[in-house]
Amino acid sequence: MIRAIAFDADDTLWHTETLFQETQVRLVEILDRYAPPDEVRRRLHATEECNVKVFGYGIKGFILSMVETAIDISGGRIAAVDIHTIIRMGRGMLEAPMDLLDDVPQVLAHLQPLYPLYLITKGDLLDQRNKIETSGLTNHFTGIEVVARKDAAAYRAVFARFGIDPASVLMVGNSIPSDILPVLEVGGWAAHIPYVVTTSFERHERDPAHARFSRLESIGNLSVLVDRINSGGACAGKR
Repeated sequence: MIRAIAFDADDTLWHTETLFQETQVRLVEILDRYAPPDEVRRRLHATEECNVKVFGYGIKGFILSMVETAIDISGGRIAAVDIHTIIRMGRGMLEAPMDLLDDVPQVLAHLQPLYPLYLITKGDLLDQRNKIETSGLTNHFTGIEVVARKDAAAYRAVFARFGIDPASVLMVGNSIPSDILPVLEVGGWAAHIPYVVTTSFERHERDPAHARFSRLESIGNLSVLVDRINSGGACAGKR
């Protein structure tokens, strides 16, 4: 049975990836004199893949990757005013107003009296903590954890710190590689709620064939899923 529910944050509780996509479009416009759009996107992605090992996931690392890409693509000819514009774009992302997904406050308010709720997110600690505080959702959670990566070892460690049995936890998130597969690996339950845009780092070809996996159309269907699982109903499949 499910005795605790854990949530991802970005693109599960609030919109984030759309900010990255919109900013990338603006970067393409700035660099259009040096390279075609597809090359800018390809070079930015390659730079991000290299830098994520050093800077981790988050807006600050994305800003640095944009600056590095601009310098590389332009052969060092990029104007200081354009670099300044890119930095301001990144600052705008950090200061963007919080935009919660539909039904999130209502679902958390409904579930909180019934189950301990946890928030497990990855990324830059300061940035993620700021978003969590700004969201107004903090009081719904029994525990909050910001991790550098989401793999089986990280989840085991987080669940141990929370003092909960992985087999009794349902993890809810938009990323198959980060929110679903590692939790299934440690024996937990997992509900995938696809976001309208998926970053290249989090894409996965197919849903896992696992008895403890479900895919939901929206977070509004979560309570029904939890009730079904705890009443002995089927889990896997689309809801």
